[in-house]
Amino acid sequence: MNRRKALANLRVVLVGTLYGGNVGSACRAMANCGVRELRLVAPDPGLTWAFARQMAVHATDILDSRRTFETLAEAVADCVAVAGTSRRGGLYRRHFADSREVAPELLDLAETGPVALVFGREDKGLLNEELLLCTHVVQIPASPDYPSYNLAQSVLLLCHELYRAAAGPARNKELESSPPATADLRARMLAKLRAHLLQTGFMQEDNADHMMEGFGRVFARGVRTEADAKLVMGAVQQAGWALGAARRPR
Repeated sequence: MNRRKALANLRVVLVGTLYGGNVGSACRAMANCGVRELRLVAPDPGLTWAFARQMAVHATDILDSRRTFETLAEAVADCVAVAGTSRRGGLYRRHFADSREVAPELLDLAETGPVALVFGREDKGLLNEELLLCTHVVQIPASPDYPSYNLAQSVLLLCHELYRAAAGPARNKELESSPPATADLRARMLAKLRAHLLQTGFMQEDNADHMMEGFGRVFARGVRTEADAKLVMGAVQQAGWALGAARRPR
């Protein structure tokens, strides 16, 4: 696929957006960068659509063709990669990818299927459980004195990085024999893993969300750290113990 054509596979997903002006400005930013599909997740009921149209200027076609979903899981179910943006740190936000550095990789994935660029609420961003659905957590560099961008500015900056990447030369990539997994398939895999890990006793319900966040990171980016390796080894060891216990004569 022509790398510029891969831009058509990008989906801008706005979660819980509060202000119509930001939605319209995001549409204009998308049009500037050749990104055409907008998905909204549970936008605020009081959002002013007339102001959104005003701010979209000549990108009202993107606004008018938007799709609306009740949950982020539904909005990204068909996507082969989900890049969630965040500026905040914390337990679930330790493995950031720089927006410029990750853009070529996201564009590579967009050559194989839909890729979601997810932006959170103006007042509190994405929730931890929403980040769990993301294969990449992206941070847009900013001054530490004022690191929070306006929502529409964030859309412009990330989309522009992808537009720049599309203008560059094609990268040498090792082709996989199987297509990338969609978010829906990854979610079903993690749900099955969760059920089996609970069954083997590797984790309990009170810490299952925390443990599955770790597995979500491992499956999104691979085993990279000592903690990642220990997590996977612990699950395998517990599964082996449970299997051996089941085979012992009673």
